[in-house]
Amino acid sequence: MGPFKGKSATITTRIMPSTRVYLEEAAAASGRSLSQEIELRLRHSVRPDDKRARHIKAAEELIRLAAEETERLTGVSWLKDRFTAEVLRHAIDQVLSHFAPRPDGERVVPARIEKLASVMPDDTGEIYKRPVSLGLMEATRLIALIEGADKPSVPNEWDDPFNPDPTFRLWLLFQDLGLNTTEGRK
Repeated sequence: MGPFKGKSATITTRIMPSTRVYLEEAAAASGRSLSQEIELRLRHSVRPDDKRARHIKAAEELIRLAAEETERLTGVSWLKDRFTAEVLRHAIDQVLSHFAPRPDGERVVPARIEKLASVMPDDTGEIYKRPVSLGLMEATRLIALIEGADKPSVPNEWDDPFNPDPTFRLWLLFQDLGLNTTEGRK
């Protein structure tokens, strides 16, 4: 059953034994059946409704590559090893900085940020217009959202497993970051 009620179509295909092992491990880790795991991965790979902009997808891919290569190099997870986490943080910063617009000339505050800052007290508005300050504020907001997502509403048969609501997506991040363990974050 799970999130894919009412399935009736079947596909028979041959796959490499190692692919099946990977799928079985992923299914066990996620608590899904093998069939559900395959369905989820296939739908994710072929769905035409991915509305994220290409540059957002590129940033995701850059971060994924940095994480995979950093962990391959150090041999440990960035979530479990401070050294690896620091290497990854610097790798992500360097890669994003390399592909971002060059720091030539004057940095212009986007009109939207100027407008938002204009209704704030002077000191706060000036802080809001600094990239480092705004980045830290956004990071703090995201951390609070993720760490506060430990009890989402349980998905039901009306939910779309390929376009989960934002609260459920935050809960998945909470789970994937290992924040649901009794040990918590170290």
